[in-house]
This record gives sequence, C-alpha cells and structure tokens, in this order.
Amino acid sequence: MTAENEIDELRRRIRDADDQYYNRGHSDLSDAEYDALFVQLRRLEAAHPELVTPDSPTQRVGAPLPKGGSFATAAHLAPMGSIESLMAADEAREFAARARKLLGLADDDRLRWCCEPKLDGASANLLYEHGVLVRGLSRGDGTEGEDLTPNLRTIRNLPLRLRGRGPFPVRLEVRGEVIMSKRGFAALQQHDATSAEGTFRNARNTVAGTLKLLDPRQVKRRPLDFIAFAIGHVEGREFTSHEELRRQLHDWGFTIAEPARVADDLDGVLAFHDELEAARDALPYEIDGIVAKVDRIELQHRLGRTSRTPRWAMAYKFAPRLAKTRVLAIGAQVGRTGAVTPVAHLEPVDLAGVTVRNASLHNWALLAERDVRQGDVVEIQRAGDVIPEVVRVFVDERGPDSVPAAPPTLCPTCGGPLETEGKFVYCINLDCKDQLVGRIVHLASRRAFDIEGLGPKQVEQLVTAGLVTSLEHVFTLATQKPALLELERWGERSTQNLLAQIERSKRPPLARFLNGIGIRHVGETTAKDLAAHFGSLPRLRAADAARLMEVDGVGEEVARAVVDFFASTENQTTLAALAAAGVDPLESEGVTAGPLTGRIFVFTGGLVTMSRDEAKLKAEALGARTAGSISKKVTDVVAGADAGQKLDKARSLGLNILDEQAFVALLGGA
Repeated sequence: MTAENEIDELRRRIRDADDQYYNRGHSDLSDAEYDALFVQLRRLEAAHPELVTPDSPTQRVGAPLPKGGSFATAAHLAPMGSIESLMAADEAREFAARARKLLGLADDDRLRWCCEPKLDGASANLLYEHGVLVRGLSRGDGTEGEDLTPNLRTIRNLPLRLRGRGPFPVRLEVRGEVIMSKRGFAALQQHDATSAEGTFRNARNTVAGTLKLLDPRQVKRRPLDFIAFAIGHVEGREFTSHEELRRQLHDWGFTIAEPARVADDLDGVLAFHDELEAARDALPYEIDGIVAKVDRIELQHRLGRTSRTPRWAMAYKFAPRLAKTRVLAIGAQVGRTGAVTPVAHLEPVDLAGVTVRNASLHNWALLAERDVRQGDVVEIQRAGDVIPEVVRVFVDERGPDSVPAAPPTLCPTCGGPLETEGKFVYCINLDCKDQLVGRIVHLASRRAFDIEGLGPKQVEQLVTAGLVTSLEHVFTLATQKPALLELERWGERSTQNLLAQIERSKRPPLARFLNGIGIRHVGETTAKDLAAHFGSLPRLRAADAARLMEVDGVGEEVARAVVDFFASTENQTTLAALAAAGVDPLESEGVTAGPLTGRIFVFTGGLVTMSRDEAKLKAEALGARTAGSISKKVTDVVAGADAGQKLDKARSLGLNILDEQAFVALLGGA
C-alpha cells in the first residue's frame, strides 16, 4: 500500500469512527484504537506534507454535524478544540520543549503545569447567563454543536444555577466531560440483563448513546455525571492560573477532575502520569491518561494554538491494554486496492470493555516474519489499527503439529486469481465484492467524484442487494430507482438526492477521475500531475511507460501500474461502460501560467496565516509547481515553525529559503 493509499484508508476509518461516536451515539473503537489511528495518520502526513488536505481529520476537531439530525445546532461562543494526544514520555518532552522555546524560557526558568485525569466520556459545553444554565451543546465540529440542553439538565451533579451569591459572569461557557462511573455502569449492565434496552458495551459508548436519546426521561434514568475541566467564553471575570480556575469551578458547584496536581516541571508531569496509571483501577471513573496544561493563563495566551489544538495543553495517554488469547484460524480479507491481507481469527477475549475476535497481521511477509500460526497462544493489543494486532507469540505453548500459515492462491471473496507484488498479494478482479465496496466508497469520496450519500454502509447495501455489481453501475442507478426505494431506510427524498448527486458527478475534472477509478499507486497528487501533463484521458491512455516517466514524480513502478491498468481488458470494458453511462472527464488545462511559472516550491513546518494546503494552492494558482520532498529541481523552500530535516537539506543544497512573511509578500507582489 502506498503512503497515499494508507493515508486515505486511515482518514476513512477515522471519519467513520467520528461519525459513529459524535452523530450516532456509539463507537466500534476504543480511545486507544482511535488515538493509535490518529498518531499513525499524523506521522504519515508529517512524512508526506504534500498529501495533507484541509478536510483531513488532523486539521479539524470532532466530526461534521449530521445533516437533518434529531437535534438543533448552535454555535459555541468560543471554539471548542481538542488536545494533542501523546503516547510516550519522549513525545511529552518534545511538546514541553516546544512550549519553552516559543516562550523564550531559559534553562533554569520553571514552567508550571496543572495536571488532571483524562476522563473517558463525551464532551459538553454549558452556557450560563448571570449564573443560570441556558444551553448545553455537544462538542460537535468544534465550531458548533448539537443542542442537548434537556438531556444535560437531567444530570444530577450538573448545576442548573451557579452556587454562591455572585456577582456571576454575564456569560460563561463551562466545558466538561459527561461520564458514567464504574459503579453506575455496572448497575446499568445488571439492569440490562432484565431489560430490552440493548447491550451496553462500555461506559464511554453508553454515555454517547444516552445523550442522543430523544426522551429526557430515559436519560434521567441513566447514572451520568458531569466533570468540569475548563471554560470557553467568559464575560466579567478573569483568571491568572488554571489552578485558580479549578477552585472557582468547584466553588460554583461543579465536580472537578481528581486527583490533580500542579507540577513545577515536566518531570513532575511524568511522575503524575505514572502514578495515576498505576492507580487507575482504583479510581471511580474510567480514565485513559492525563491532561497537562500550562498553569499560567497569560502564558497560555502567548503560546496560542494551531488550527486544531492548543500549544499549551497535552493529553499524555496510558499504554494500551494487552490480552492473551488463542488463534483459531488464519484468514484473509480484501481491501479496495485488491490487497489480500492476513487476519487472525481469535478466541473472543475482553480487552478494556470490548470483545475482540480478530487481529490484524498486516501482510504475508510480516506474518511469515512473526510466524503466527493457527492454534498459537498470542498476546494482542488494541492499538495501531482498527483491528487489534498480535504483538507476541508464546512459541513454548505451540503444539507439535503446528504448521506455518501460507497465503491463499485464490481470492477468498470471489475465488479469482491472485498476483504477488513485493510484500502484498492482490486480487486482480475489479468486480470482487469486497474490493468493489472499497473502490466505490473511494470513487465517491470528496477528492474523487464527490458523490455525497455513498458511504460504506450505503455501498455495502447496494452491492449486497445486487444493484451495483461493477463500478459503472453507480452511474446507471437511476434505472434502478424502484428497487432502490424498496431498500431499508431509502425514501423518495434520499433516493432522489443521491441520483441527483450521481448525475452531477459525471463530468469530473480529469485529475479527480484518475484518482477515483483506483489505478494502483496513483493517488490525488500523482493524478493531478498526470492530468496536467497529458491534458486528456485519450492522450494518457496512449502513453507508454517512457512518456509517463517524463512526468515529475512518476517512476518506473507508477508508470508500469498505469500502463498495465489501461492495457487490462477488464479495465477497458469498465472504462467503456463508464463512458456509455455518461461519465466524461473534463480535459485539464495543464499547469496555470503565471508570474511563478518555472518555480517549484516545497513547504515544511507549520504556517500561521494559512494551512500548507492553502499555501500550495496559492502558489499553483500563480503558475508554480509544488513538491513534497527536497531535490535539486526545487527552487524555493517555505519554512514555517518547527521546520525539520527538509530545511537542513535545503540549506545544504543552497536552495532559496523563505519564511512565511516573505512567502506572503511574494504572493502579494506576484
């Protein structure tokens, strides 16, 4: 899997998890699984900054609010951001070092941190006017949230009126976590055994689902608590430290996260983390780490924030939980690119509140290296992938008749032939069901054909019903409208909206078309380069490998993949069927000529006035080309905050280096 494909897959998984948790009140993932996915995505994007997009989960907070949801929405008075999640002590040290550097602190200057438990629940934002609760919102997308006021009012420890005589702030946003204690969740599970309310998988999912209930009377019967941890907008009151803020929240009647500690330096933060991790099972609530905030509010203001997270607060997570179980079988699964990857089917085991039945083995070369076999006793952890992974094999418990696992010779889904490429095995049948579902979801994505309403569940439903058996059938669904209306949850309005979206998508720009049809090794960036160079689909289809490699960034492997794709009889049939269905990609006008034509820009480090993606678009609009790595072909390097090895390499090559101010001035002059 290429870095671009891996990034696409991670973004899809994170978006699905966000939609589940924020909009549907449940989640198939634990915090550890979600955080591991996020860390993996962030590292890949850091290594490939040219692949960062404005709609990536790393660039926003929460999840898009559901369209036509059951709850009204309202804007937060101040943005409700998330906190950067860190998984290791070295990452915490790097975070603190960046903060110290930005503040200009000397080695002997202390930086105090206020440390609290990181609670595992659902965030909420409460608005008080003159001390009286008037509204309660979910976090939502960080800018606005769903109005859950009636449900939040039922929480027994949540003050409907601030305690004390006042005067109170004219308007005050109190942020906190809605949680369920271990005792309360155990009681609810016991109640579940004799009720028809459904299965409560873990406390976090139960809280999220409870807040989505439409009847506040049902919410009131659930043992929810509200723990305050911050304020957003405030009028008529100022604070000098987070410690002072915590005391005031307590005096106003809020429950605050305990135990807490003010640490004089980072060593104190790390010690608090280790102590709390050792004592987590004795605490009344589930926690998954600690939150450390620079204590002085004035320093918080000086540090500011990135587009997604504050530079003065970090969440240092606990290590993922491990479990021991047995491998019942080694199976295989098919992804959208046709990659057939191994998966371990396990004896069901409970891991931090989730029953685990499968574990990822990544690829057949890694499976052979780790030598995981059917019947093995293994240790698994829920981290690094949506499906948990095997981290250890207890070879001494292996039976005498054990044999190594071998990759399949035929596709486990369609029974078709397989081909091997490096560490990966691929199904070459584009109409293979599992591959087909993934391909259509990718085709409908925003960076491809942009068909709203064709998510994984809808596509799975269409394929299972036999309405879509190949890629081109997406564009002939209008002829299947009566059958669509017979599907569960497909009404006249939703069906007509989807058909209108499909019709609108039939004239995509060539770059989006190439990205959408799923040519192996061709992602968004390569698709743009090919479209700009060849201009039209017929010219690209006629190109041989030598002509393809004239495109900057296209090497032998990509060129071979493109030639093989268009030479395939099956793909030729698919492309002809797409054309017959009215799909006709727009010709590309190539690279825009302008005052920066002939220059190649690389962006590294964080920018303040715009995202890197926006900066690339601005440069390209003026005729420049952009690249993701440093080479002698690059003419300009724009270096933002915390620029790393790319900047060092640019200096060694003597390239022209611009800071953000100089780049903005260049754009203005151009």
